[in-house]
Amino acid sequence: MEAIETFFRDFEKYTNQNDADRLTSLYADTFMTADPSGARFVQATDLRAFIPKRKQLFATLGYRSTTLVSVHQTKLDDRYVLVRTEWVLHFDRDQIALPSTYIVQVSGEVLKIVFYLNHENIMTVLRDRGLLPAEKP
Repeated sequence: MEAIETFFRDFEKYTNQNDADRLTSLYADTFMTADPSGARFVQATDLRAFIPKRKQLFATLGYRSTTLVSVHQTKLDDRYVLVRTEWVLHFDRDQIALPSTYIVQVSGEVLKIVFYLNHENIMTVLRDRGLLPAEKP
């Protein structure tokens, strides 16, 4: 489905532009997210508020850009597509590859992320790579 590829290319572009409004518009009003620490529901408005904070933190770490490396999709039914992606975050001192999995709802021409699985905790990865100081015990 070409629409999925275009959707995630837009996601990449909005991420690199730090366009919180457009990036948030790609998510359902309420969506589920999961990572190694567990799963939770998130309001898109909360995501919108978080994006500038992430930008500020990443700027202090020498963040330059994010590249979408791959998109693999599996149609689950007429309304949902499972999408496995690989991203590379580029920092001044390092590049970090991160896999992510999404479930995208397809309703006519409108696509929305309803589930987002971050396979690794980004903060842990940044600490392990020396971009963030280690947590104090």
